[in-house]
Amino acid sequence: MQTTKQWLMIADAHLCGENGDQPFFRFLDYVSQQDESVGIVFMGDLYDLWIALPGYESAEQLRFLEWCRTEKEKRPVIFIEGNHEFFVAKTRRDAFTYCDETQYEQGKYHWIHGDRINSEDWQYALLRFLIRNRVSRFLLTIFGHSIGPAAAHWIREKLREINSGHQKYFPREHVCRMLSGMNENQIVFAGHFHDQYQITEHNSTAEILPAYLNQGEVALYDVASGVLETAQVPQISIFRPLCTEAVAPVN
Repeated sequence: MQTTKQWLMIADAHLCGENGDQPFFRFLDYVSQQDESVGIVFMGDLYDLWIALPGYESAEQLRFLEWCRTEKEKRPVIFIEGNHEFFVAKTRRDAFTYCDETQYEQGKYHWIHGDRINSEDWQYALLRFLIRNRVSRFLLTIFGHSIGPAAAHWIREKLREINSGHQKYFPREHVCRMLSGMNENQIVFAGHFHDQYQITEHNSTAEILPAYLNQGEVALYDVASGVLETAQVPQISIFRPLCTEAVAPVN
């Protein structure tokens, strides 16, 4: 496996886990054709709801996991849980080069989803506490065929309520506070807010990435030049020779 020269990042696709995910799998086909020096980071909220427990995962989610197992043999495949994914890092870690509930770090680079930047969001903190623990995992597992569908529906609706607030309010002051607490010259990549921002504080930079959900946008960071490119998949430089049709956004 070569040294990673470029990082391809995808945030907030909110896939539905059904046949409508085909444009996303076309995108993965393009990734597979790239040089091994291109690593990929899935920045969270890949699915609108992903409970990585028996009986909850869709055929498309299992197909995605198989793609990652194959692809990680030739390039880094990183997965960071978003607020719409549950227990992926605990039960599906083997599918990725690295998988974590909160972050991935490599030297001066930090990748997070972004859902915990706003430390004053008590509603989300409470929901996270209620769902992401051993007891809830146990209950969801043993009652998967009875209360499972109702529980999944409740979780999905609560997340939608909270997400609508996130998209209206960007916590710039919390991002600055996060950067102030880091060493100088750090670069943080995050998603979650479905819009693109760049914030510099204390000689460190936060790059908030756009959502794939909106227009099929992804981000490509070149390590040598320090250039961040964000665009729809067909317009990203490494994909231009391959794309003969647009990769439509997935709603």
